Amino acid sequence: MISIRRYRPGEELELRRLFHDTVRNVCSADYTPEQVQAWAPDEYDEQAWQDRIAQNNPYVCIEGERIVGFADLQSSGYIDHFFVQYDRQGCGIGSRLMSVIEAEAAERGIHELTANVSITAEPFFAARGFEVVAPQEVSIGAVVFRNFRMKKRLEEL
Repeated sequence: MISIRRYRPGEELELRRLFHDTVRNVCSADYTPEQVQAWAPDEYDEQAWQDRIAQNNPYVCIEGERIVGFADLQSSGYIDHFFVQYDRQGCGIGSRLMSVIEAEAAERGIHELTANVSITAEPFFAARGFEVVAPQEVSIGAVVFRNFRMKKRLEEL
């Protein structure tokens, strides 16, 4: 059974592993090893990650006892994190998370969603009504990546 709920304190490291494993196993099809290493390094600031997750307060998707996805929505309508476990891609988890994000946006009166979307995730976001605003280049240290600024206008009720 799959369920979605808010993250609980203490799950930050499990979310970090999910993020790391997904970038390493899925995004490696569209990014170089150097880019993947910079994006999801083995060494990272654990406290900064924990603080960011606590601040973002993401939704987590649970299958059995395992977290298989997570996503958050900022008050501006920006989606900062949106990741599905690499071995659960294409199983509807991302669609379920996006439905929860859109429902939260509607409840909060947010009329536009935005995200900086990887080359890998662009088809998923496009299939859910997001449009590319602009391709962009971003840097992590000296490593440059290409991704897309995307947006979706939500219907006003």
